[in-house]
Amino acid sequence: MSTSMTKGSPLKLMLQFALPLLMGNLLQQTYNIIDAAIVGQILGADALASVGSSSSVQFLVLGFCIGCCAGFGVPVARYFGAGDHRTMRNYIFNGAVLTAIASILMIACSLSCGQILHLLSVPDDIFGNAYVYLIVIFIGIPFTLLYNYLSSILRSVGDSRTPFLFLGFSAVLNIFLD
Repeated sequence: MSTSMTKGSPLKLMLQFALPLLMGNLLQQTYNIIDAAIVGQILGADALASVGSSSSVQFLVLGFCIGCCAGFGVPVARYFGAGDHRTMRNYIFNGAVLTAIASILMIACSLSCGQILHLLSVPDDIFGNAYVYLIVIFIGIPFTLLYNYLSSILRSVGDSRTPFLFLGFSAVLNIFLD
């Protein structure tokens, strides 16, 4: 579903677009808090320390994914707003190709997880769990990139609700899978 952001009341359009974004950010924070609580309560302090010791790498990778995908959506929004759907489709295709290349590069980065953790001076007693956690994060990057790319494209055409609904579904699913 696309929404023209150039026709209608600007305040109403901005609020309708921004509210799902705000709710999604709050949901994402809740998602992380619940993950930490479950890890700490069920797996113990060492497991929580392992997750915490690699959180800076996780945030770096997540920031890269969000930033790339948001950037891919900028020309899509421009050409959608201009009504040039042919050029818009070309940018969507090129963004998808670049997202796939970034996925492959991020999976290749999983080979350097050990070196990354050594650079961070992760203690030996939590190194193993931190290593496994980072491997899981890097292996999941293609899905993270795919979600962020598709969300960016949907937001570029004025739909911030669908990505929020998917994020809500995945948060609930994550809680049950945890």
